[in-house]
Amino acid sequence: MSAPVPIQVLLTDAPHEQLDSALVWISRVYLQGGGGLEPDTAGSDTTSTGGRVDLFHDAANPLQFDLLKLRDGLTADLTGLVEVDVGLYQGLRFVVDSARVYLAEGLVFENDSTWGSLKVPSGSTSGIKVKLSDIIRAEEGDTTSITVDFDVDDNFVIQRDAHTGAVRKILFTPVLREKSRGAPGS
Repeated sequence: MSAPVPIQVLLTDAPHEQLDSALVWISRVYLQGGGGLEPDTAGSDTTSTGGRVDLFHDAANPLQFDLLKLRDGLTADLTGLVEVDVGLYQGLRFVVDSARVYLAEGLVFENDSTWGSLKVPSGSTSGIKVKLSDIIRAEEGDTTSITVDFDVDDNFVIQRDAHTGAVRKILFTPVLREKSRGAPGS
């Protein structure tokens, strides 16, 4: 029997000019096993790697992050080092329970508020899929750290009123991407 393999997931972002903060609450981070050799091909929860493997799961106490504070090389540790079974994992997902944005100084929503809650498509159910550069190979003797970019510029689409310039709404169109992978601290 093989020894468990440590995996860690980190979170980062880039600056955004129209937002002062972008808060997300993450209650679960999990790997998805599958039978293929391509990322995101998992079709079921029963595989040789055990289907869904939680790296973090606490719905009662979700992790809260201000994505705009995670820039210039700063990351947040979502999971710490978690031991998983040796095997192949095609998917990585974040269950995002909620999201809230605060507008930059001088901007307001149509209701004169400077903040708003966002709808999170599939975020609180199956989770938001992370686009991986390749499958995750959990091999004996290795430790893997995956940094995920939660790019606010790409994921938060600001819609304005053409006449007043006020922010009508902000659409959350989540597409998360693997930024880097390697040993922790590399």
